[in-house]
Formats: sequence, C-alpha cells, structure tokens
Amino acid sequence: METAIALPTIPPDPPPANLGIGTFIRYVHEKGITDLDQVAALLEQVVERYKAAGTFAWERYTESGSDSQAVVITEHSGTRTDCSLWCLNHYLGLNRHPGVIAKVSERLAKFGTGCGTSAVSGGMSSLHKEIERRIAGMLGKEKAVLYPTGYTANLGALSAIPGKNAIVLFDHEAHASIIDGCRLSGKPWMAFRHNDVGNLEAKLKRAQSRHDNIVVVVESAYSMSGDLCPIREIVKLKAKYKFYLYVDEAHSFGIYGPEGKGYCVEQGVADEVDFIMSTLSKATASIGGFVAAREDLCHWIMANSNSYLFQACLTPPDAAAVLACLDEIRDEPGHIESLHAKNAYFRGKLTGLGFDLGTSKSPIVPIYVPEVPKLLAMSKELYERGIFSVSVVYPAVKQNEGRLRFIVNASHTTKQIDKTVEVLAELGAKYGII
Repeated sequence: METAIALPTIPPDPPPANLGIGTFIRYVHEKGITDLDQVAALLEQVVERYKAAGTFAWERYTESGSDSQAVVITEHSGTRTDCSLWCLNHYLGLNRHPGVIAKVSERLAKFGTGCGTSAVSGGMSSLHKEIERRIAGMLGKEKAVLYPTGYTANLGALSAIPGKNAIVLFDHEAHASIIDGCRLSGKPWMAFRHNDVGNLEAKLKRAQSRHDNIVVVVESAYSMSGDLCPIREIVKLKAKYKFYLYVDEAHSFGIYGPEGKGYCVEQGVADEVDFIMSTLSKATASIGGFVAAREDLCHWIMANSNSYLFQACLTPPDAAAVLACLDEIRDEPGHIESLHAKNAYFRGKLTGLGFDLGTSKSPIVPIYVPEVPKLLAMSKELYERGIFSVSVVYPAVKQNEGRLRFIVNASHTTKQIDKTVEVLAELGAKYGII
C-alpha cells in the first residue's frame, strides 16, 4: 500500500496585515512552508489585501507610454488617474524628443525591427558597432561591449571578469544585477559598508594575501539612496592594493561630465577605472547596456559571458534611439543643465520643509518614511492626488529605511514640481514626517 506524502499545512494565522511583498519570503521561511502551491496561495492573500487597500502599485500602467505626465490605469479596478510621473529614469526626457523620434523612424525603415540572433551569430549591424565605437571614444577606453540590457551587462560581465582564485568586493547598496553577476561567477564575494572607503580598505587588506584577483564594484550614483560614490578616494586605494575597479554608471552616464560622459570622467578618474558600465535605458531613453575597458579585457568578457554569447542583440530602433540621444546630449548641453537646475529646485523646497532626504545628491530624491504603514498610505494618497512615485521597502532597502523615491527629469515642469511639493507638505504634516 502506498504511503501518502504529508505536505506542510497552511498555518492557521494568515500573513500579517502589514506584510510587504518582499518580507513575505521571510514569513514563509519562518513558517516552514515549502510547497509551491501553498506559498502561492498565501502570497495571493497578501496581494488581494493590497489591492483592496489600493496600495498594490505593481499592476498600474500608463495608457500611452512613459512621460512626465500620463494617464495611469489601475488594472483590477480600471480606474484612470492623470498623474505627474516621478518613477521614470528618462532623466533628460529624450524619449519624447521630436528629433530623436525622427531619427529613429528614418533608421527603422532601413534596418528593420529586429536582429534575429546574438552578436556572435550575425545579429550585429553597423548601428551596434557605431554605438560601441562612440561610447569607447567618449570614455577613453579601447573598446566597449554592447549588451541588450543593462541588467544582462552586469550579469554577463561580472560572471566573466573574476579569474582564478578571485574575490569580488561590492558596495552594500549594489544593484541586484551586480549581486546576481557575482553569484553567477561562482567566485567568493563580499559586501562592504555603503560608501565606506575605510571598510573597503580593511577588506582589501584581508583579501590581498588570499586571492590572486580582486574586483571592486561600485555605482557612481546609487538607485535607492541617490548617494554619489566617493570615487576619487576609492581610486587612491589602487596605489596601495592591486585590484580591478568596476564602476556602474547607470544613473550618471549621460547626465554628468562634459557631453554626458559620466561621473568618472567628471571626477577625472576614468583612466584609473578598469571597467565602466552603464545601461542605455535611462539618459539615452532606449534599452541596452555596455561595458567599456581595455580591448583584451573586453574580449575576455565576450568569450566568457553567456548573456553576450546567447542573447539576441538589442533591436535596430533601440540602437538608433541610443545614437540619436547621444547626438542630442552632445549638441544641446541645456538638457543636462535643466535637469540639475530642477533637481536643486526640488531638493531646496523639500529640505526647507524638513523632509529627510538622507545624503542624496543625484536626481534620485528619496524621502525617508521608516514606518511601512505610513509609507504605503502616503504613496496611495499621492497617487490619488495625481502624483505617481514609488515606495521602496524591504528587501530593496533595510527594514527601517523605507522611502518614497522621486526621480527628477528635465521634462518635469516647475508647475509639476510645485504641486508635488504642496501635496507632500500636506501629507508630511498629516503623517508626522515633518
């Protein structure tokens, strides 16, 4: 007679009412639940609770694409809200620029809609090669490797770069794509305290006697906190320790430095940085990613990176958009000037009201709201008042460091900024944040 397999039962107590989606994983682990059907059923309880409360932002979408102002639809209720959008990384607003759109349309007719295969299998076109040469020249590197997305650029490059007996040291606030790339490398990795050069040095001291290759990974501007990296101080460590430095410029390429060449160029350290990476989905308003370095190191990455070898190239229209945006950034410095002026204006008003913005400086502006119920309630009321931002909770950040995140774009108007500040002032007072 067959013996029935006893599956774990769903505990009698439902998931806590204030449970965040990310914290849910910890909850099911603590309850010892491993069966997929049961985990999914419990998660659905959490999702339905958020839907009923109007705080399930994952299902919201724009009616006609990304812009600084758009109609946002909530899927389960069908409600439509005209919102100013503060969640987009199109820092310069070039995704709506008429000149960019015209250039993309022209090249679409010539190059078609897709590539059909990976770079090494015939998917590359003259557009892709033009991007690689253009970026390498901007950053003063011998070569650039082009990927279909920024995520897979980090995933592929960081899985490939560490050699034998290597270790990767990365900033504690590093993006998920960096962490996933380190995991995929199969080499040891370790985080150092955020922007703490002393803590990094302590780990370098321990690592240098145990590892032949050390790779240090930082971001120039951090996506959750808006902090800028102390890149000059980290570069100085190269005089004392042997390591390769990898800088993710996803939130600085195109908006810092002359002609948008990035934070490393602006800080005068690009020559000392071994690998400069960025996405192409933000300032350049398209999709894709790159890693720029010495030619031999680029060939090493290409030979060992599955997301380069086995992933189709970014489409020709996307490539055309990148090139058109690079032209626009080079030819019209007013885009970058406008962005930083609006960032300063927005920040000045918020700090004047007493909001906690942490140590952020970039166009990513976090407003810290440590209590999750207050954070979610504020996010909901902002949306209802026509302001669409993003609430960031654990595990994206520490449990007591929840925040609203506002991303300033050059396309935001002074009127939009003023209205947003006005509503934030009301809600900040209501919920005891200011």
